[in-house]
Amino acid sequence: MGRLAIYMQMLFRYKPQRYWNDILSESFDLRGVGHFGRSEAENAAMYAEKRAIIEGELARYHVALGPDIRVLEIGSGVGYWTEFLRSKGVRQYTGNDIAQVSVETLGARYPDFAFVLGDAGQIALPPASFDLGWMIDVTQHITDDAAFDRAITNVWQALRPGATFVVTYWDPGTNKYLANKLRLNRIEKPRGLAAYRAVFGAGAQISDPAPFNDKHLVVVRKP
Repeated sequence: MGRLAIYMQMLFRYKPQRYWNDILSESFDLRGVGHFGRSEAENAAMYAEKRAIIEGELARYHVALGPDIRVLEIGSGVGYWTEFLRSKGVRQYTGNDIAQVSVETLGARYPDFAFVLGDAGQIALPPASFDLGWMIDVTQHITDDAAFDRAITNVWQALRPGATFVVTYWDPGTNKYLANKLRLNRIEKPRGLAAYRAVFGAGAQISDPAPFNDKHLVVVRKP
C-alpha cells in the first residue's frame, strides 16, 4: 500500500491495527514511527535528541537499567527503544505492539526478548511483575478515551510496587499548534497529565514534566 492510500485511510477509514500494520509494512524505519515527511536522517537526529532527554531524566531520577530489571515496553514500533534498552544492559524485556509486522520483525531480531501482539488494554499482563514500564510517543495514538483508560490501567497493574513508569503525553494546553494540526489528524488525541493521574492515584510520585519534542515526558514511581 502506498503512502497516499495509507494517508487516506487515516482520514476516512481509520482502524488502528490495520493503519499501523500498513504504515510499518511500508516503512519499517524511523519514518514509520516518527515524521513520515522527513528523511530517515532527519528522524534519526530527532530521535537522538529524544534519547538524550531520556538519558538525562533517567539519571536525574536515579532509574537504573541492567540485566536484573524487568522491562515492559508498550508500542515497540520499529525497535528504537528496544535497542536502546538492550544497549543499557536490559535482558528481561517484554514488548508489545498493535502491529503484527512489528511483533514478527522484532521477535526475529531479538529472539531473547518476548513480544506480545495486541491492544495494550486487552493483552494479558501478569500483575506486579515489571520493574520498569516504558511508553514513549504512544499514548496520544490511543484516541478512544475508554481504550486509553484500559491501556494505562493494564500497564499500571503490571508494575510491581516501587516500579518506575516512563511515559510521554501530548498536552493540548501547552501546544499552540495543536488545534490546527488536529483538523486533519485522526490518529492522535492530546490529553493533559490529569488523565494519567486519574489512573495512577494520589500515591504516585510524578516528576516535573520534561519537554520532549512536541510532548512532555514524566517519570512516575508506583507506591
